[in-house]
Amino acid sequence: MIKKILIIAFIFTALYSQATQVRIYGNAKTYSGNKLVFYKYSDRITFLKEQLFAIDIDSEGNFDTKFEIEEITYVFGEFGVYHAYFYAEPGGEYEILLPEFDEKDEKDIFNPFFEPEAVHLGIKDMNNTDLNYLIIDFDYYYFRYLDLNYLDIYSGGLSSDVDTFINNIELHYKDIDNQYFNEYKKYRIAALKNIATQKQYEKALVYAYFTKSPVLYDNPAYMDLFNNIYADYFDEYLTGKNGATLYAIINYGHSINRLKKLLNQNFELKGPQFRELVILKGLNDSFANKNMAWLPLLLTLDSVYLSTKYPIHKKIAQNIADNSLSLARGTIAPPFELPDTAGNMKELYDFRGKYVYLHFANTKTYTSQTEFGLIKNLYERYKGICIFITILTDDDKEAANKFIRDNELHWQFLFTEINSKVISSYNVVTYPTYYLIDADGTLLMSPAPSPCDNFETYFFKIGGGNTEGGLGNQFHDK
Repeated sequence: MIKKILIIAFIFTALYSQATQVRIYGNAKTYSGNKLVFYKYSDRITFLKEQLFAIDIDSEGNFDTKFEIEEITYVFGEFGVYHAYFYAEPGGEYEILLPEFDEKDEKDIFNPFFEPEAVHLGIKDMNNTDLNYLIIDFDYYYFRYLDLNYLDIYSGGLSSDVDTFINNIELHYKDIDNQYFNEYKKYRIAALKNIATQKQYEKALVYAYFTKSPVLYDNPAYMDLFNNIYADYFDEYLTGKNGATLYAIINYGHSINRLKKLLNQNFELKGPQFRELVILKGLNDSFANKNMAWLPLLLTLDSVYLSTKYPIHKKIAQNIADNSLSLARGTIAPPFELPDTAGNMKELYDFRGKYVYLHFANTKTYTSQTEFGLIKNLYERYKGICIFITILTDDDKEAANKFIRDNELHWQFLFTEINSKVISSYNVVTYPTYYLIDADGTLLMSPAPSPCDNFETYFFKIGGGNTEGGLGNQFHDK
């Protein structure tokens, strides 16, 4: 019910102006024949991605496309080893320069801790007042200084040369009148001051930089500092003098008005729009930290969604709900439609009526290879009451099919790409990954144990192994 309420469509006309076209074009021969997808962040609390456009690169490496935005937007693509980005302005035209293509190797693909290399895309014929030029130039000096002097700044504080650096960089850009850049610079410098004071004056910093200033939802410098300051805010609040009050408001009352009144006691949270953003951040992080039950958090989030007068906060609340409920036990398993080994399309819905033990794997990984034999044994014992589905991300489908035949694996195999929507929907970052779905298509174990982590024991506990009665027999009869 609550999930349905949060999915109500809403209109952003009060916040956004009419969309304006942007053109990007260029030549990138090392990407010839590829399709590159570019995104924006739906918001910078959940960091959910929204596709903006795709470019089809021809055999000569040429590309040219247009897309629409309403405001300056951080645009990014993830291809090969790169997280490549630039800032697009409404009405802008950009001849972008892609880095030489560098595909992930196998160890990167299957490394759950792999982080792509962030690259600010080059733009041909930029002048030194262009937004992208200014941010590239500023980031070079700022992050180089921070990397080389972080320990000195943190330990020495204001007695270090941090003030000198800040004065020099302010002087360097004193004649720049680009509002977006000046705000970007302002909040990067604020972050530096927060490090130098070891967060001792953080509330005063919030009051000076956030409380009476506009909320800059798509400015990375603003939101990076905000997310750093308010990381796990409610979880830390629980340990303070008003922690019990916060817990009672969320767990028993779900009252957004009482929550706002509580936080309004803090002088730096007097601004209603900013205070509500802090609430959204607190709820988002609390879902992950599990110090409060998800249902009261969801009810409180629903109260924000229904009561807010800021359309962007409705969107953030919806994103938090989508992100937090995704893959939660008892929610609907994300649907998919994928080809099997014969090329026939199969949907998850096709397997309703029995348990589904869903397995994401790649035949090239050692762990996946070793567990196929264990799954084979489970399949032979429980194939009457449980459907076994393995989704493979192998590039070479012919080799994967040969692996399946050679090892006499007889359950359902489907194929997808390693960066596909289904991989993202099921948050697959390691191979293998498992889920158990019940007869009605809801997640029963998310994630589920692997065969070598005593999946069979858990399966018996929930009734799946009881073929004489109980859940297993009921599902078999459907």
